[in-house]
Amino acid sequence: MKKQLKFLFTLCVLVWHFPAWALSSEQATVDAIQKNYESVRTFQATFEQKAFVKMINRTEVTRGNVQIKKPGKMKWVYNSPDPQILIIDKKSLWLYSPEDKEATKMPIKNVYSSNTPALFLAGQGKLTDTFNVEQVLTEKDKFIVVFTPKEVQSSLSRLKLKTNKNNYQITGATVYDRIGNVTEIRFRAIRTNEEIPESVFNFEVPAGVEVQDFTPSH
Repeated sequence: MKKQLKFLFTLCVLVWHFPAWALSSEQATVDAIQKNYESVRTFQATFEQKAFVKMINRTEVTRGNVQIKKPGKMKWVYNSPDPQILIIDKKSLWLYSPEDKEATKMPIKNVYSSNTPALFLAGQGKLTDTFNVEQVLTEKDKFIVVFTPKEVQSSLSRLKLKTNKNNYQITGATVYDRIGNVTEIRFRAIRTNEEIPESVFNFEVPAGVEVQDFTPSH
């Protein structure tokens, strides 16, 4: 489940609830980001994710498209280089690999317990309960908000959230861990508040696909 956990840690930034931060000079910027975020009900985009893996000293690049519907419904289609589909609804996470004809299902609460930022996928927490806001940086066409973990023993060392300078739309994020791994994701062709059918987030197991089900049996 390494792919989806890495994914969740990076993309939780799209669905948190922004609190009011005490950043005097940067407060206007933060307030504008919050206002934009609160107006977004659905989010669709293409993406490119770059993951630098320290152990093998290599950067892995994946591309695809994403659909998000608050609260906490997401569908990620990885087109290259390893085709996969990841779907999250309010109860379960599915990861489907068409080439391997395998699908994995796990309860979403397991993702929450192993990855605190994933709580924000369902609007069940505030990022600043776990992180401190260090600074707001201004670049030519974007703002970058830098976070550090409050918990000393956290595996994460830093999180950067990127937004468009003109409209404060979230456009990407970068996650750094304490052993040197770095995951960066960038969004393009962003569309917000377009209707997304509920059926998008329902996964039907194709014929001939082996399922590993880690959800409790009833």
